[in-house]
Amino acid sequence: MNKHRILVVDDEKLFVNLYREILEAEGFEVFSAGNGVECLELVKKCKPDLILLDMKMPEMDGAQTLLKLREDPEMKDVKIVFLTAFGDPLTDVGDVRFAKGAGATDYIKKGIGRDELVARVRKYLSD
Repeated sequence: MNKHRILVVDDEKLFVNLYREILEAEGFEVFSAGNGVECLELVKKCKPDLILLDMKMPEMDGAQTLLKLREDPEMKDVKIVFLTAFGDPLTDVGDVRFAKGAGATDYIKKGIGRDELVARVRKYLSD
């Protein structure tokens, strides 16, 4: 059985390492990038089945990265799930609206529990 490939894109190493540890323990192959520019370079090499993409990053944020990915014929159908920090509810609503309108699969709040993260990732990959 082929392992599903997941690309975690976040400038916060803590989250990258946490998600890598959880997802690799569940049998996924995990790649990581620290910003949108690195993500766009890496997707060609790793060809992910799912991208977990932080909204707020330096150099190129999640919104800009999503739009660039959707322009690429090879990446237009890849599942992309935004990672959002707990914050201002109005900002969160705006982020969610943008994510859905720009073609993101869904969004995950950073800090959700291990079981919920794994369940949601499995669901995204089976849809």
